Amino acid sequence: MEMREVMETLEKSLPGDQHVALATVVRTEGSAPRAVGTSMLVTEDGSPVGSVSGGCIEASVIEAAAGVLASGVPELHRFGISDDDGFGIGLTCGGSVEIFIQKYAPASCPQFASLQRALNENLPCAMVTIFDGGPELVGRSELVLQTADIEELFEGSVLAPDAVRAAGVAVREAIASGSTTSVTLLADAGTVKPLSLLIDVHRPARRLLIFGAIDFSASLAQLGAFLGFHITVCDARAVFATAERIPSAHEIVIDQPAGYLQKEIALGRLAPDAAICVLTHDAKFDVPVLDVALRHGFAYIGAMGSRRTACDRRERLIGLGHTDRSVAPLRSPIGLGLSASTPAETAVSIMAEIIAAKNQSSGLPLAHTSEPIHRGALEHKGSKPN
Repeated sequence: MEMREVMETLEKSLPGDQHVALATVVRTEGSAPRAVGTSMLVTEDGSPVGSVSGGCIEASVIEAAAGVLASGVPELHRFGISDDDGFGIGLTCGGSVEIFIQKYAPASCPQFASLQRALNENLPCAMVTIFDGGPELVGRSELVLQTADIEELFEGSVLAPDAVRAAGVAVREAIASGSTTSVTLLADAGTVKPLSLLIDVHRPARRLLIFGAIDFSASLAQLGAFLGFHITVCDARAVFATAERIPSAHEIVIDQPAGYLQKEIALGRLAPDAAICVLTHDAKFDVPVLDVALRHGFAYIGAMGSRRTACDRRERLIGLGHTDRSVAPLRSPIGLGLSASTPAETAVSIMAEIIAAKNQSSGLPLAHTSEPIHRGALEHKGSKPN
């Protein structure tokens, strides 16, 4: 679970005076099954909520969580490759993972209440937790907004000012990138144990704008919402753009696509990581909105249609002043080559391409490539800011 899901679970299911153990992946190396920041809750009766490894080490984490709940002292555990005889506790996938386990009670953790408010207001922020270092600091957490400083987290420590500044830079960079990570701060002159921080980043949900309220749009909205996107469907035709036809959309807008996209850009509501999907099949709608999208630049811009339609659309965009270079980001025909035919299959092919674009992945079968299964796994094992 991500921290947003943890907060929702705590708010809905657990009384404020109940203690739980929060187990979080803080560092990974190699082919670890879960990303840094993934969390699991363990209740006082030993019941787990979520997963930190997909089943490889959950039993050991639950056992360790019981000890943390009893002692109140946070612990850092490392799990590696299983023994050859199959009886060792570890990760059969071949990587290693470090899990930080801390005791948590909603009523006594004001920083988590602050996080809940930030999540409700969609404010970019990070929950920064010290998970390794001096015992007087381990377990400290602070919510840091995008423009705030981080000095309060290290109050009372002997950490060098340069290290504190480096921590602030690392937090701001992580929030800006939208990527949860962990960093290690080297102590002054090596006299104090280095500190390791989990920077658990929370940003407003990535936006997926779907232009054209057709059957394919309904399936794409449903899958996109399932994957955590904020879904907007825009169509100039009110008879098609209805909540009954596209129930998974967070917003349904009746407007000219190009005009609506221009307004959202002007109001600063679209981050560079927004995904634009044009499914209208009508040149008078899709060419103008693609013109706007390509001139502004977004992480993903795709348009549905046959190869003949894609060629015609490209020529129309060239006629509007675009060049081969400016049209190159357009993914048309949209989606990966799955030979998809139904709306649901097409939605899978489109979302798979959006995910591949985000991760700068080939989108090819893993069996046919030698690239790492989990891109960025080495980056997440812990970095040391300069």
